[in-house]
Amino acid sequence: MSTTRIAELSDLIQTNTAKVDNWLKERRLPTPSFDKDGPVDFGIDAPEIQQARMIVMESSLELHDLLLGPSMLLRPVLNGSALQAIYKFEIPSKVPLNGEVSFEDLARQCNLDEPDLRRLLRFAISYHRVFQERNEGFICHSAASRKLVEDQNAMLGVGSMFDEAIQAFAYTVEAMETMKGPEPNKTGWNIAQKTNQPIYEYHASHPAMAKRFAGAMAIFTQGLGLSAKFLAEGYPWSSITQAKGTVIDVGGATGHISVELARLAPNLHFVVQDLPEVIKGARKSLPGDVASRVEFMEHDFFQEQPVILKALIPALKPGARIVANDHLVPPANTMSLLHERAVRDMDCIMLSLFNARDREESDWVKLFERADSRFKNVKVWTPQGSSLAIIESVWTG
Repeated sequence: MSTTRIAELSDLIQTNTAKVDNWLKERRLPTPSFDKDGPVDFGIDAPEIQQARMIVMESSLELHDLLLGPSMLLRPVLNGSALQAIYKFEIPSKVPLNGEVSFEDLARQCNLDEPDLRRLLRFAISYHRVFQERNEGFICHSAASRKLVEDQNAMLGVGSMFDEAIQAFAYTVEAMETMKGPEPNKTGWNIAQKTNQPIYEYHASHPAMAKRFAGAMAIFTQGLGLSAKFLAEGYPWSSITQAKGTVIDVGGATGHISVELARLAPNLHFVVQDLPEVIKGARKSLPGDVASRVEFMEHDFFQEQPVILKALIPALKPGARIVANDHLVPPANTMSLLHERAVRDMDCIMLSLFNARDREESDWVKLFERADSRFKNVKVWTPQGSSLAIIESVWTG
């Protein structure tokens, strides 16, 4: 009798979970837990163990969907109200880190009706593992909610996604139907925000939103396959280091990528370019070991990428390299499940917020050709384990 798919997945989960568990035990690292003191970063730096972790997660997702069945898969629970409320009313900071608070007292602090707050937080507990209710009627922290207290960027990421992006998703189809055209202000985001300005222009005149977006970008790089280390370790920076070159980090937010690269390449100098509202105060948060080699510069990059490339040309010398680190859209069914979900997720976010899209390899070649025929030798590769590709082109002058 042949082995069924659900049995295969069960075996994969058991075998690879044991690998991860043993690796953590051997290094006396804490085991994954939802409890308040549970780890928010497992510290897994071994590629083979990271791969085992990925196999467990992907197999678990597939097994869950198989056992859920097609009918229930057509009824996903897509409700961002709980996380939006957690951000909007700053709930994590109102719950004591080493204690608990009643729904009644918490509702009073938030100026909300207690039954409404209770239902939203219980949704967050069951679907997002945010907070715990160990004693009926009382809320205490989980590892995830503690992260929202201790990491400002994590809180900003929740706000950016659930107090801005998710509203854009709701209007994306309407925008496709009624606002036809390639312009960046014909999006679900524009309908939700009731503005004709593209998102970056709008953020430029709304500093709080710009700061939130920058913080979100910093925290999102901590996602699976999104760490800056893949760019730091996956590109031959040493070839530039020998020439003591300068790296211009266009749209670099608060410089989190440049900091990682500066530590890897000690002879390189970095200039982070972004909107004034985004980089304001960023220098103060630079780590001391790289502060002398990372600077910030105001830069308006509202235009499409070919225009950005053209704007760089006057400063380029022959041999200068343009390096992009972005999602690459490969053909369907050529990726692992988690990788494919990440790519499709980002591609749809680009549609909803920017009326843009992630590119296939051939699109990148055409992009550089459109900007200037003197951009040559376009190379595209994806480091193992990364969700982002590295794209390089050389300016021939």
